[in-house]
Amino acid sequence: MGKLNIETITSHDTEQPADSIEWCPHDGWQDVFVCGTYQHERDKDPSSANRVGRILLYRFGAGPDGGGPTDDTLSLLQTIDRSAVLDQKWNPRTNHQLAVAGADGTLALYALSDTSGQLQLEPQTTATLAGDETEERNLLALALDWSPDGKRIAVSDSHGCIQLLNVEDGLQPVHSWKVHGFEAWTCAFSRHNENIVFSGGDDCFLCAHDVRCPGEPIMKGKNKTHSAGVTSLLSFAGRDHILLTGSYDENVRLFDERQLKCSVSELPLHGGVWRLRSNPLREPDTILCACMYHNFSVVQLNADDSFELVGEYGEHESICYGCDWQQVGKGYRSGRNVIATCSFYDHKLCVSEVTVA
Repeated sequence: MGKLNIETITSHDTEQPADSIEWCPHDGWQDVFVCGTYQHERDKDPSSANRVGRILLYRFGAGPDGGGPTDDTLSLLQTIDRSAVLDQKWNPRTNHQLAVAGADGTLALYALSDTSGQLQLEPQTTATLAGDETEERNLLALALDWSPDGKRIAVSDSHGCIQLLNVEDGLQPVHSWKVHGFEAWTCAFSRHNENIVFSGGDDCFLCAHDVRCPGEPIMKGKNKTHSAGVTSLLSFAGRDHILLTGSYDENVRLFDERQLKCSVSELPLHGGVWRLRSNPLREPDTILCACMYHNFSVVQLNADDSFELVGEYGEHESICYGCDWQQVGKGYRSGRNVIATCSFYDHKLCVSEVTVA
């Protein structure tokens, strides 16, 4: 692959600081995505803060009847006021479900439905995370991931815990692990073994957990590899046993899932790597990276497992947190590669097209 150009198609003011983007992967609704926001509301007591947020439901480029893409219009379909949103992900298999990690320590499920021609998210159920009972700090749900079969969800939290919940039983808890000494920033199911969940924390640990065993993690990799907190994980479905990580230490790394003690390869990026997203239906080896204090970057994962920086997008003027590829096949939108990105204090959302230079 050659170098990439990233050109803004349209942008929108999210009003509150924005930190997550997720395109809907389901057939017929691939022009729909959500953006999550997070805002501190401080009162007279500076030690307390109410973390409020919104789920913003957008449609990009749909025709007037919602039947297909006709233009590059970005439409805000719905605004849901709630506790601040840290992470969101769609059920990969069924029910058009959206799972949301909240700053109130909850995991919430919403269902996307078409009522009288109007797409809306309807609340389904909410579970409060267990956290660490010995902790005095507020409990925030920080990140989540669905199992590949869409039946379970793993959630990481600010107490350093990882919790597994069963969706089919109404978000019933299955296991909870106290793993990280500080915030557990991220978690991800393996796309190669659905019994394995990975987690990364502010303590620089990268861990693997067997969900069939509620005991200690089965593998750990520590400071020798990550010199700062592990902030993002991507189990790479396109290649056997490949796990990608992002870190505050400004590197994206490739690991063999069977051996986490050292990385296979790495690439330094600027600003701290908060989020990693692949483009599974078109260019799975092309990884979109949210580099917090620098920009959004695109890296190519080469056949020899090395990385190459192939594109950069610098239109945002604040912390770059949220990004995702539109999840569509080759026949949709005449083959265009579209991304959405968002940033924090400038509360800016952009939809852009990625092309080969």
